[in-house]
Amino acid sequence: MGLFSRQKPEVVQVIDLRDPVPSKPQWGSPVPCPSCSGRGYLDHIDPFREVMFLHCVECYTKYEVARADMELDARIEASTI
Repeated sequence: MGLFSRQKPEVVQVIDLRDPVPSKPQWGSPVPCPSCSGRGYLDHIDPFREVMFLHCVECYTKYEVARADMELDARIEASTI
């Protein structure tokens, strides 16, 4: 034991109160409603046609989203940034 002992730094917890960055829609997860932007509910995925069948829990609209459409939207967003 020496004259000067090392002090352990205190661990400080930081709480981030900023709004979280909205996540980009991914294949297999619900997508917002195209009519009212409400919450979508995933009913079924057709793996052969690569299509998701969804409905809106707010306006009861039924819609479908193809994987190719989601990939195209992602490429367009990446090229404009």
